[in-house]
Amino acid sequence: MKKSALTAGAVALGTAGAGTAAAQDGGSVVVFGDDYEPGVDLTVVSALNDGTKDELFSEAGLEDEFDTPDDWDVYIINYDVGGSAPSLGFLMSEDVDLSAGDSETMGADGQFRDSELSLVEATPGETGGGGDGGGGGDSETESDEPMGDGGNESGGGN
Repeated sequence: MKKSALTAGAVALGTAGAGTAAAQDGGSVVVFGDDYEPGVDLTVVSALNDGTKDELFSEAGLEDEFDTPDDWDVYIINYDVGGSAPSLGFLMSEDVDLSAGDSETMGADGQFRDSELSLVEATPGETGGGGDGGGGGDSETESDEPMGDGGNESGGGN
């Protein structure tokens, strides 16, 4: 499977109230399938520096996933799932500026960007699951499968 086979819409963050970062028009984010928790509040813990981002991209096989990897930022996020243990993950963005302490909510319309790498995209403010998730796109997508219910199940294929 090539990444273009399952590419669908852009992922971005919806604002969640006071103290949130403003998602810029057309901004996008990408998360690993295990880090996709739609409709759950998340907090930005920290941004990775360029060296650490490059190491992450190399280790996860992401060097060829993004047209211009240097333009992407990677953030450590923590989902508010209750309890005392953190629920940490990575969030990647090319054009949404976030800072430590920002609060956001992931969209519920997540689609695979690349199923082999278990990368998911969603659009900002799509927390109600409205619509069929098809996005009306007439791109070369072979499948518009939604990611699932947002649990920490593995989103990748075999």
